[in-house]
Amino acid sequence: MIQIRSLVVSCAALLLASGALAADKPPFPRLAGVNISGPHNYDDPAYQAQLAKLGFAVINYWPGWDGSHTMTMEQVVRNIKARNPDTKIFLYQISMEGDDYSGAFAPVKAKIDQMRWWAYPAGATGDRILSQYGAQTDKPVHVINTTLFTPRDSSGYQYWEWHTRWIVQNYVKPIPSIAGLFEDAVFWKPRTDADWNRDGVIDSQNSANAAKWLREGYRARFALMHQLMPGKIIIGNIADWGHKDAVLTELNQTLQGGVMEGILGTRYAPEKWGSWSEMMRWYRKTMAAIAEPKLVTFNQRGVKTDYQALRYGLASCLLDDAYFSFTDSAQMYKGLVWFDEYDAKLGQAVQAPATTAWQNGVYRRDFENGIALVNPRGNGPREVTLEEDFKRIAGKQAPAVNNGQVTRKVQLNDRDGIILLRLKPTSAPSAPKLVGVH
Repeated sequence: MIQIRSLVVSCAALLLASGALAADKPPFPRLAGVNISGPHNYDDPAYQAQLAKLGFAVINYWPGWDGSHTMTMEQVVRNIKARNPDTKIFLYQISMEGDDYSGAFAPVKAKIDQMRWWAYPAGATGDRILSQYGAQTDKPVHVINTTLFTPRDSSGYQYWEWHTRWIVQNYVKPIPSIAGLFEDAVFWKPRTDADWNRDGVIDSQNSANAAKWLREGYRARFALMHQLMPGKIIIGNIADWGHKDAVLTELNQTLQGGVMEGILGTRYAPEKWGSWSEMMRWYRKTMAAIAEPKLVTFNQRGVKTDYQALRYGLASCLLDDAYFSFTDSAQMYKGLVWFDEYDAKLGQAVQAPATTAWQNGVYRRDFENGIALVNPRGNGPREVTLEEDFKRIAGKQAPAVNNGQVTRKVQLNDRDGIILLRLKPTSAPSAPKLVGVH
């Protein structure tokens, strides 16, 4: 009886905790920002006000930033949170590559040079290897060996251990108000060939062993980060986690969020080379590999006046639980573009993420205060009939679509989406009642 009674108590606690967790989730649409590009004027009150409208944002920082601006980064974060206590700020950093021209990171480069922690074609010999970014931009940015095979320094630290401690000391401790760190380039396999295990033989970037070694290094790094910065959150660039061939065994549940960079609107987007269904499969696989609170952003890139493309991307994002971020192709990762749809107060979802079509190939997800509809690319123009009257958003950017009118039939172009509001809000499902065990 004691065991059964304990089980009932445990189940009750679990259900209550689950209900509390759901209650803590922000309403939809959930919005995020990737704001790492220059001029990095985060001390501008207008910029702070923009960032405070988001659920979370990734911003850039480096040692010495404080001295060249009107306030410290700690004060910047405090100002943002004073406007919106729920906004989470993450500081950008990267461990898998380093450049030759940044004075702020000179101590890191000096240490890597001393220990020969760069990625080389054979052991620790030969020329350093340009990163994918360095090769594309013709800049001196080189790959660092982040695996567990690098030599140890006098303190017994390999590169990943030393660099993690350096980041925590120089980013987290001076700025305690941040939510955590954003790690760029958390890829499931390398982007370059290198002698990753230092055995004198170059390893292909497509080698299963090389991929495993890379993931093992990240897993160890993130575990140490959690140990050194308790209570903080780690998110990353998880752009390739949804690939059908991606092996995530060592990375699974190591991050609490991330950016699905360019999942829509780029030349490498799965919807571009594949299909909308492939993009959504990619989306779901990525979400499943992330731990709570799942601060994942569905990042779309595009032209800020292409409102149909925006509706398509945002509505696709709303079919699951990620945050949405839009990157203006002309500005890249700076500033914030605001769309009429962002002001739609949808509330909580009243059904699970949508995985099957609702009507005429159109997908739908219901929320307390409205619905999101998506007509996938290739489905052709479609008309759908709603079971009751809904209201269009009253907006200014696309008045032919968001005109505030009541409607029951909706025309959707191919590769289109829309958010509609309920005339009478509904409620999210409550937690199931507890049943005693006798």
